[in-house]
Amino acid sequence: MFNKNLKRELAELREDAAINQQIKNSLYREMMVLELDPQGRIQHANELFISEMGYRREDLMGRPLDGFFSQQFRSEPNYSRLKTAMQRAEHVSGAYRLVRADGQEAWLRSIWQPIKGSDGTLHHFTLCATNLTRTIETSREHESVINALLRSTAVIEFDLGGHVITANQRFLDGMGYRLEQIKGKHHRMFCEREEAESAAYRDFWASLNRGEYIADRFKRIDAHGRTVWLEASYNPVHDAYGKLYKVIKFATVITDQVNRELAVAEAATIAYDTSHHTDLSAQRGAQVVQQTVDVMHRIAQQMQEASDGIEALDKQSQLISAILKTISGIADQTNLLALNAAIEAARAGDQGRTRTSPRLPCTACPAAETRPNRAWNSPTRPARSSSRSRTALSEWSVRSASSPVS
Repeated sequence: MFNKNLKRELAELREDAAINQQIKNSLYREMMVLELDPQGRIQHANELFISEMGYRREDLMGRPLDGFFSQQFRSEPNYSRLKTAMQRAEHVSGAYRLVRADGQEAWLRSIWQPIKGSDGTLHHFTLCATNLTRTIETSREHESVINALLRSTAVIEFDLGGHVITANQRFLDGMGYRLEQIKGKHHRMFCEREEAESAAYRDFWASLNRGEYIADRFKRIDAHGRTVWLEASYNPVHDAYGKLYKVIKFATVITDQVNRELAVAEAATIAYDTSHHTDLSAQRGAQVVQQTVDVMHRIAQQMQEASDGIEALDKQSQLISAILKTISGIADQTNLLALNAAIEAARAGDQGRTRTSPRLPCTACPAAETRPNRAWNSPTRPARSSSRSRTALSEWSVRSASSPVS
């Protein structure tokens, strides 16, 4: 009977030992493991610890654990807790920073377990750890980014129905509210009535509930009814299971900037209108100039035509002058011939009177008193007088032709 009990107990112990060995093997295979003697010196390190920390095995064996803590970490509460637990041979866990072979610190999520004998004597410490360096560094970086955003940006959170969960002080100051005035209220309180009642506003929240990111400039109304312009992004947020559960809005107040842009746009519009009017005036001026040039061309053409007319008139005048000169010459010659005929007729009359009546002396002409009467009775006298008349007529004709016609 006694042997049976011993055998059963032995079997149970063997079973427990097998189970514990399996657990130990799994832990030593999946986790970073160190074994420390009661004085805190390393007596074993598994392959995962060596590869993650970058050491060689011989660099670790017999080395005190204190040599793996940085001076900065030694001043933190976790180091004090660890030292106290090791001195008392107690279990402790937490995040600890150990120095890697390259001098950088590694964040280890660690379990420090004292292993005692059946008599309660401390046999050794076992450290089982997971390297959280990348996770913690990323988390710290994200936390720093979020803190920077909270310091420099207006932040407000909404549930999926659009109700305010919380808001930071920068948002509250920008909109003129206290947190208790807006918490639980709907987002539409920041919007104009026309926008809040529009289909576009309903589509806006429907998009956010589909997990769509929205960024733009938004016109909002503050607690005093004044217009506030925000450069903002609405960011759907998922929980650890990938389920959408809230919307975070990051915003910057840009009211002054928008007012300046509107003023610049208004000035640009005025400048454009002025430029447009100036351009129209310039076009009208160009048209006037063109019309003036056309008029001047027509005047020049008319003057040219007038000049041609004057030139033609001058030629006609010269022609008329020549005709008049010719007519005058003919008239002079006609007068001369008439004069000559009159002289000849007079002479012929004198000769007839001489034959019928005695010659009386001419008291008016002294030469007649001395000229012999035979001269008038000479048969050659008419011939000579006719010759002299023709000579005088020829000379007069030459003088008339050479003298200009007045």
